[in-house]
Amino acid sequence: MQSLTTFRADYVPHDIHARPGRILQEFKQPQGTMDLDTTYKQDFNYRSSYPSATTRPQEQKWSSRARMETIPTYKDHYKPWEISKRETAKPEYTFRPPSMKFGNLTTFQDDYQYKGLVPQQSFKPSNAARLSNKPFEDLTNYRQHYIPYIYEARKRHEKEPYKPSEQTFDDLTTHRRDFKGQSGELTKLIRPENTNVNSNQPFYDLTEFRDKYKAWTVEPPTLHKSADYMVPEDKMNLTTTSQANFVGHNVQPFVSARPLPHPSRHSIPFEGISTMKEDYKPWNCTREPMIKPQGELEKPTGKFEDTTTFKAHYLPLPIGLTHRFKPHNSFASSSVPLDSGTTYRFSYTPKQIVVCPASFPVPPGYEYEKTDSLGHKFFRPLYEGEDGHPNPLHTTMDWVSDAQGPDKAIIEGSPDEAITAA
Repeated sequence: MQSLTTFRADYVPHDIHARPGRILQEFKQPQGTMDLDTTYKQDFNYRSSYPSATTRPQEQKWSSRARMETIPTYKDHYKPWEISKRETAKPEYTFRPPSMKFGNLTTFQDDYQYKGLVPQQSFKPSNAARLSNKPFEDLTNYRQHYIPYIYEARKRHEKEPYKPSEQTFDDLTTHRRDFKGQSGELTKLIRPENTNVNSNQPFYDLTEFRDKYKAWTVEPPTLHKSADYMVPEDKMNLTTTSQANFVGHNVQPFVSARPLPHPSRHSIPFEGISTMKEDYKPWNCTREPMIKPQGELEKPTGKFEDTTTFKAHYLPLPIGLTHRFKPHNSFASSSVPLDSGTTYRFSYTPKQIVVCPASFPVPPGYEYEKTDSLGHKFFRPLYEGEDGHPNPLHTTMDWVSDAQGPDKAIIEGSPDEAITAA
């Protein structure tokens, strides 16, 4: 297969030159002195300022030598009530324990069987002390280098006896001693009054934008027209590069290098003797029988008495019925008839229900004339009479059952009058 690709065939190498560097100009120091004046320095007008005067009134101290009464309202108005002790409604404890001994056995005493100690062989080595003829060396570094120190006797601190104060207890607190009522004027608002500014001159609505605005002519954006698709006249060549340049080669099939299995044909039996089988000798282990002591307790043979402690010592107590304080559901009957006259019955005025003629597709007593551009329908009344009111051929209630839904309509009797409904 040819290794020539489209990139290799059409590639043209170009000469690459180094990018020219930027030449920096030499710095030239400007002549003259720099003007450090700013717009703030030129336009700033210094104004003398004074510290603002405080509107807070001066603190006035009021002193009084009168003693404050410390008796609260609770001590003046409190009167203790004589409350008698409430009797308990708890019943008396009348239970008396039985004098006879309880002789029933439990399930644990019946089913429990004593099992003695099971003999076990101990593999722990014997704790035999080894005797030596040499004396024990008890001399240590602590005994050789220890220096005893003599400590002085500890001084015992004796507590001073309590001496009560001879002066009387002063129950005046700092608040009671230093508190002085202050009276002053109410604070005044520093906010200026809200005065309305009225002027008879017309509003000058000419702004800088309206004065200096210049209209620019903007051309509409050009639309890009795509070229029309032209169907090629020649047929498309569907032959690929692999189909045109492929050359077939005669390649031998892959041969495995793995040797073929050769089954053994000898008739010698397999020797299954190992070191484990020759040296291993199973021991004859017998399980020791369980040591069961003879039962000391004899099971009862008689019938079980199902009398419990509750059944034997239960004493029924009389039930005291509680008194019912709920009043009887009784009503007072009267021979005077009920006055059913209400304000609604006295002041109610029946009114006639009028159906809107625009709720019908064709209003009764009107004739369709035209429909305008907005979709409004105009109807002309059929006048029959001298009073000027329409006299329809059918009544209003006859048309209620035929109405399908409200539509937009305009009913007019004259060019100046019109009824519009939605």
